[in-house]
Amino acid sequence: MQLYRKLTAMIDEESISMHVPGHKNNTIGYLPRIDWRYDMTEIEGLDDLHEPNGVLERLNGELSKKYDGYTAQMMVNGTTNGLLAAIYAISKSHKRFIIAEGAHKSIYHALELAGVDYISVTIEECVFFSFTTDDVLLITYPTYIGECFNIESIIHHVHSLGGIVITDEAHGAHFDIAEGFPTSSMNYQSDVTIQSYHKMLPALTMASVIFVRDRLIYQSIMKYIDYFETSSPSYLVMASIEQAHGFYNDYNAEKFFHKREKLIEVLKERNIEVRMQADPAKLLLFHPVITPRSLAECFIAQGIYPEMWGDEGVLFCLPLFHDNDRFPFRLLLERICTMNITESTSVTIEVSIDFLENRVCVQSIIPYPPGVPLVHEGERITSSAVKSIAHYLNNHVRIEGVKANLEHYKNEDD
Repeated sequence: MQLYRKLTAMIDEESISMHVPGHKNNTIGYLPRIDWRYDMTEIEGLDDLHEPNGVLERLNGELSKKYDGYTAQMMVNGTTNGLLAAIYAISKSHKRFIIAEGAHKSIYHALELAGVDYISVTIEECVFFSFTTDDVLLITYPTYIGECFNIESIIHHVHSLGGIVITDEAHGAHFDIAEGFPTSSMNYQSDVTIQSYHKMLPALTMASVIFVRDRLIYQSIMKYIDYFETSSPSYLVMASIEQAHGFYNDYNAEKFFHKREKLIEVLKERNIEVRMQADPAKLLLFHPVITPRSLAECFIAQGIYPEMWGDEGVLFCLPLFHDNDRFPFRLLLERICTMNITESTSVTIEVSIDFLENRVCVQSIIPYPPGVPLVHEGERITSSAVKSIAHYLNNHVRIEGVKANLEHYKNEDD
């Protein structure tokens, strides 16, 4: 019962979530309406997610109304499932994939499974690249830390040359929710857009929705969603998508911006610098004297859990505050006001990785979060990459793949 005890302990200590999922420990949104007894299956009357013709078809229809011209499909395996299915399906008709920087590891996994090559470009290069009718642009919008860019001009450029666009909009399900929030790529006719409803909206983890413009592409993608997604979809997750969608449609942002302003004010009173992102629900925090890692540890010591920390700063994913929410906002402010801000005393991780330089990466090395590969499997591990890996490790950033590479080459050398 170790996991149960750990989860219970986190609740008992009144941990405060400044990370995903968007329901913030069930303090935001309508999840209390969902009962564990709703964990049912495809019995008569509850429909089949992979070929819906009843209540789930109608719910997909409601989701489709979010943006004109799209057909929506719920998914219970997260945005990863949608990316796998979309890339695999479209690889049957399109020959070349172009990946804009900042792509999540699931995109590379999908391309590997589909057996197709890709070209990497920067965001700036997207509007100059010579796309063709055989091309697919894979782009992440917004970025993990809430940055936005001119997605309209990029999509227009790709379409003008006959290509198509798949948008990983995992962190943008709340876009267009109210004035003051960024706008979705679907306002500019992204061909396929996948949103993680659970990241910033109040839905259960793994709740995602894929939106597709073209009916033939939709049918092809559905074939592969059937391949990759569990054949026993969670009705709890699907019910949470419905609740989150209702929350999205009804949302009034007045409380959000009021509490956000108050939070920023309290942070600044503690000499914490606040970098506001294009997405108002993301804040990057710094301190002029201590490192981001140390600042994150100060928050955690107070039971405040940020989304991540790194050279960019400490990332807060704000709750979508609303009337009668249950988020412990007053407690959050009190803990920040009494927080002991000091340089970290935790022991630096000493791992010798210099011998990985110029070796072939046997498993992709990925700081997680955000899940963007630093070195891909099959690539040479450069001296620059070794320095970056050491930097991440020294700052206690979780990084996947290092252990596998270390063990592989230690065994090989032995």
